[in-house]
Amino acid sequence: MSKTLRWFIATTLFLALAIGVELTIGWRSILEDWQTLSITNLLFLTLLTFISYLLRAERVFNYFASESHSRVSYIKISFLHNALNNFLPMRLGEAAFPLLMKREFSESMLTTSAGLLVIRLMDLHVLLLLASFTLFSVTPLLGGIACTALILLPLLMRVGGESLIRLFPEKIRNLLNKVEHLWPKDYRLLGKTYLMTLLIWIVKLVALILILMSFLNIDFFNGALAVILADISGVLPIHGLAGSGTYEAAMLAALYPMGFETIEAVKAAINVHIYLLGASLLSVPIALLLPSPSRKTSF
Repeated sequence: MSKTLRWFIATTLFLALAIGVELTIGWRSILEDWQTLSITNLLFLTLLTFISYLLRAERVFNYFASESHSRVSYIKISFLHNALNNFLPMRLGEAAFPLLMKREFSESMLTTSAGLLVIRLMDLHVLLLLASFTLFSVTPLLGGIACTALILLPLLMRVGGESLIRLFPEKIRNLLNKVEHLWPKDYRLLGKTYLMTLLIWIVKLVALILILMSFLNIDFFNGALAVILADISGVLPIHGLAGSGTYEAAMLAALYPMGFETIEAVKAAINVHIYLLGASLLSVPIALLLPSPSRKTSF
C-alpha cells in the first residue's frame, strides 16, 4: 500500500468519525462528560500513565544501551516515538524509532529495527495474555484455553521455531534469514525485557481502565477487556489518524455485548481515546525540553 493511499484512508476515517460524531451525538455532549472527572483523579491517572512512559524508556535503555548512553536520551526518544506512534496512521510512527536512535547514537537502523520488532512481539504477547486472563474471569473455559495456548507459545517457538519458519512464504523466510544474527541470544535480557513489558502494560491499562470507569458504570474486569481490545486494534494495518475510528470501534465491540447503549459506549470510548492522545501530546514538549547528553551514563 502506497504512502499516499495510507494517508488518504487515514484522513478519510478521521473526518468520517469527526463528522459522524457531531451529527449523531455532538462533540459538546461528549466533552461535557469530563466535568464528572475530578482534577485530583485526572492528575493521579496522568501520573500513572507517565510512569508507564518512563518504564517504556527504561525498557529500551536496558535493551539497547551501552555504557556511553544516557537514560535521559532514551526518555526523549521513547516519548517522541510513543507520541508519533499514537498520532500517525498505519504504524508509520514505528519508523521514527530507528531514525531517532541513529540520530542520537549513530546506531544501525537494521539493528534497532530488529530490536524494536522483538519488543513489539512482547507487547502483543503480553496484551493477548492479559486479555485472556480477563476473559477467564468472564468465560473460564475460553479464557483458560487462551491462557494456556499463549503461555505455551514461546516454548513451542523455542523448540520448533525452525520448522514453523519453513511454513512462511519464501520472501519472509529470506528476510528472517538476513536478520537472524540480530536476534538476541541473551535469555536473561529477554526475560527482564518481558517482565518490564508486563509491568508497563499493567500500569498503563490500570490508568485507562480507571478513566473508562469514570465515564461508564462498568466493573474493572469488563473495563479491562474493553480497554485491551481497543489497544490491540493498534496493530491493525488500517486505521485513521491518531487511531481514530478503529480504537472506538474495537472498544464498542467489547462494550456492546455487555449491554451498554451504543451512544453511551461510543461517548466513553471517545473520551478514553481523548485522554490517551492528550497524555501523548503532553509528553512531546517534555521530550523536546530534555537535553541530549549522548555520552553520559547517568541522569
